[in-house]
Amino acid sequence: MLNFTRPTSAAGSSDLVWPFQGRHLVSELMGSPGAPIPLGQLMSDFSVVKDITPVGFLDDKPVFACLVETTNLDVMKYTSGNLFGLISRIAAEQFDVIGRAYQLLCWEKDHRHCGRCGGETSLADKGQSRACEPCGLSVYPRLSPCVIVLVTRDEELLLAAGVGSNRRFYSCLAGFVEPGETCEQAVQREVMEEVGMEVGEIEYHGSQPWPFPGQLMLGFTAKWRKGEINIDPEEIDDAVWCAPDNLPPVPPPFSIAGQLINGFLKSLS
Repeated sequence: MLNFTRPTSAAGSSDLVWPFQGRHLVSELMGSPGAPIPLGQLMSDFSVVKDITPVGFLDDKPVFACLVETTNLDVMKYTSGNLFGLISRIAAEQFDVIGRAYQLLCWEKDHRHCGRCGGETSLADKGQSRACEPCGLSVYPRLSPCVIVLVTRDEELLLAAGVGSNRRFYSCLAGFVEPGETCEQAVQREVMEEVGMEVGEIEYHGSQPWPFPGQLMLGFTAKWRKGEINIDPEEIDDAVWCAPDNLPPVPPPFSIAGQLINGFLKSLS
């Protein structure tokens, strides 16, 4: 279990670090998927190791994230891949820890300068925020609330493929919560915008941190009220009503979408 208190001392050569190459996590080829790597090893193997960011304490030991750069990744020793590739390959708790590492790395990189006055910021409040000394602004890690909803009609469920997904799998509808609206209002708006339907009987299911790069997914179910499928082609590539015994490829059970789908299927048995 990760202790969210962030280390305030600099990382040492023996401290464990999750290295990222752009958006991709670097792992040891012969190691466990997603396992952190000693900083000293990274310093020896990569030409650039920068933005070393405190993440927390794992088993009472400080852990960090960083960015690495190299002209040629040593494929005999390391592998690199998007965090999506870790889903279902590692425990959910481990995925959340790595996701936190990536989110904090992105947050610190994007908030080195104050958005109000342009001054340089530095870690403050025991590492929980970045503060601007010239104007006094404090910025904490930002999360974007996003609703994801499984729409049902009797024993059918509505599944959709997003634009650009190449129909890799069909999932629930989702979208960001807008300023000034409730999550339930966001559910109704997103369903209307994406597939042209009205829904009701909206029920909250649960939440999941989603580090791509900083969403908090809020899961709901909703029942169809009226309307036919009328997709927004800028958002949705295809949407279909599915019977439980005839589902297209769907997200893995680990994901909030998978949880919503499996929960509905279990409720029918």
